[in-house]
Amino acid sequence: MNFGWINAVNAGFVLLLLLISVIGQKKSGLPAMKSRNAVWNVLEQIGRYACMALMVLPLLPQLEFGFGSSAKMVVWLVLSPLLLAVYAVFWTRRKSCAVLYGLALVPAVLFLCCGVLLRHWALVGAAIVFGVSHFAITAENTRAEKQ
Repeated sequence: MNFGWINAVNAGFVLLLLLISVIGQKKSGLPAMKSRNAVWNVLEQIGRYACMALMVLPLLPQLEFGFGSSAKMVVWLVLSPLLLAVYAVFWTRRKSCAVLYGLALVPAVLFLCCGVLLRHWALVGAAIVFGVSHFAITAENTRAEKQ
């Protein structure tokens, strides 16, 4: 299984996501969000790193991945940079609950959309694990801030 040029583009998307996160985190001064429940923390990290790896590496060579049509490839080429731009904008906003939830969901949506459009079901599964756990941790932290 070979993604070909898709590997390089997805690697660029992952690098941009990481760069936006690192710069946004440093500029915002927000503390890293952790759950008091260790299971959520572990699931989030498993989902995060699995998504990043599956976006770039064909870890399951016996499975075929690819776009079902050229229209889906165009959607991927437009949607992925758009989601990265939205993510960057969220980092520049005052950190309200809505913005924090946006920061939690946009990366998961990026991974999920890439998985669905590429018909890469392992990536879809990892995106769901990451999205649910990251959202739960964000919800726990925003509730704690309100109290």
